[in-house]
Amino acid sequence: MEQDLQDRITDAYIDFYLNQGKKPASVHAFVKKLRIEEKEFYKYFGSFEGLEKNIWSGFIKTTLETLDASEEYKSYPVMEKLLSFYYTFAEVLKNNRSFILVSTAKETELLKNHTLSKARNVFKEYVTQLMAEGTESGEIVKRPYITEKYPEGLWLQLLFVLRFWLKDDSPDFGKTDAAIEKAVKLSFDLMGPGTVDSLIDMAKFLYQNK
Repeated sequence: MEQDLQDRITDAYIDFYLNQGKKPASVHAFVKKLRIEEKEFYKYFGSFEGLEKNIWSGFIKTTLETLDASEEYKSYPVMEKLLSFYYTFAEVLKNNRSFILVSTAKETELLKNHTLSKARNVFKEYVTQLMAEGTESGEIVKRPYITEKYPEGLWLQLLFVLRFWLKDDSPDFGKTDAAIEKAVKLSFDLMGPGTVDSLIDMAKFLYQNK
């Protein structure tokens, strides 16, 4: 029952944004139309900003729930899992594109009031587990001082994908799919054995022989 009310508040907020092109003037005016008391809104959200944080973290959680329900996904190597995450996330975004475009009319709105802070925490928890799995399988090389930065680097990658998707006007967002594939391949080239190790070896060689 409580989840139903929380979902009802969220759906009403999104619907208001879509129809009015802006957020409600106040919580008081918003809940009046819902015929609930203000205290019922504040039971779930401290403000409209808090509600938006919940919406964005919900996009990530919905993506992860979809992946978790797939037996095929569980058998994928780590790189394929991350690709699947992005492709599924893009589908979740597609279902909410009108709201996202209206609520992020300016690209800077994505970071205003730390709108994505809750989504960032959920995502980083996911990729931290993914990195541990990749290290164990050998897909990702553990490097001093660098490995611990991978989750934050992947968060920046997610922001890149999100911003690219916002501007993508190609049919069925095909360009976003291509950007995802290239971004993930590059990240695993850097995190996996090979490229970075060669750069480190060369740097050591040059330092030792200067």
